[in-house]
Amino acid sequence: ISAHSLIVATGADSRWLGVDGESTYRGGGVSSCATCDGFLFRDMDVAVVGGGDTAMEDALVLARTAKSVTVVHRRDAFRASRALADRVAQHPKIKIRWNATVESFKGEEVREDDVSRHVLNRVELKDTSTGDSESLDVRAAFVAIGHDPNTKLFGGRLKTNGQGYLELSGGRFATELSVEGVFAAGDVADPVYRQAITSAGSGAMAALDAERYLSEQGIQDESERFADDLMAELMGEFSGDEDTYNAYAEGVDLS
Repeated sequence: ISAHSLIVATGADSRWLGVDGESTYRGGGVSSCATCDGFLFRDMDVAVVGGGDTAMEDALVLARTAKSVTVVHRRDAFRASRALADRVAQHPKIKIRWNATVESFKGEEVREDDVSRHVLNRVELKDTSTGDSESLDVRAAFVAIGHDPNTKLFGGRLKTNGQGYLELSGGRFATELSVEGVFAAGDVADPVYRQAITSAGSGAMAALDAERYLSEQGIQDESERFADDLMAELMGEFSGDEDTYNAYAEGVDLS
């Protein structure tokens, strides 16, 4: 496929735990986006799995509306920044379950309006120190263990940062990448916000940047160029025959 410019909008995939019940209960209580789905579980007990900044932010967001939040972390200390970790530890609605991993997600199948769906009601945990198992009764569980940007298909042809996200060049065009004429839109170059509205905004920016780049290169829309060439050809044929040209311009059938 030949192109004068390219906008990369391949996104980033959430990392999942890969345990039993995780895919079954997605949409029924298991989620990777607290800001997207947290409001659905107002005044309910929920859990957050992870120990980084994203997990801390998710826990704090959920604590605004949830009845309680339990943060499940496999180690005895968070990887998150000290400031966020302290806020989580001091929040009255947030509990921390140290040294624990998720073994599976459990729930039930409910039927509403002749439609069946799976609803989460507990998370099975395993203590990493003792090996003991326990159940955590929650209505939702938010997996916050990071994202993987979809950049492998570029095979190193575009510059990425340490996390694998596309790196903006910092040049004249806000969304341009390391290769001239190539621009990024959305999560593939955004390790921070990862929201639909910010992706839409960067998509508009990338489109405008690409259009300006093409204009500066003297490249116009090919269909527009074809129309211009056709009109020039017609005008050439009609030269010297003013009456015929005027009739054509006015849409008069001369057949």
